[in-house]
Amino acid sequence: MQFKNEMQAFPKMKLKKSLPKLIGTLDRIFSKYIRLRDADKNGMCRCITCGNSGHWKEMDAGHFIQRDRKPTRWEERNVHTQCPRCNRFRGGEQYLHGAAIDTRYGAGVVERLKLLSNMRSKLSAEWLEYQIERYKIKVTKLLTEIPQ
Repeated sequence: MQFKNEMQAFPKMKLKKSLPKLIGTLDRIFSKYIRLRDADKNGMCRCITCGNSGHWKEMDAGHFIQRDRKPTRWEERNVHTQCPRCNRFRGGEQYLHGAAIDTRYGAGVVERLKLLSNMRSKLSAEWLEYQIERYKIKVTKLLTEIPQ
């Protein structure tokens, strides 16, 4: 009985998620944000590399610099809507993707992304949790503007 009373004195602690789980959660919400960001008011997106269009739910969030590079993994200028064919089966069409990035954001952005991708970075659970919450807010806002 004494043990039960002692346990009630301590508030329930929130269990922290592991870094891999937090990374997976951020990947999913960030992907959703990118596809919604690039969608028009009808929910349609254009592939940044081939121009084909599709509903945001059917498109991919394609990375110019691959996801294994943590400093650019969640960098918004590095990730754009791509059709599954370009992203999955054509290796992301990196040359076309890079050209589109420099056209969209200005000359030299691709080079800055490459430099950024080579920097060292260490992820913390707190940073990942903050980013998850930040992108959840962004996604919620975009979903109010785009029909499901």
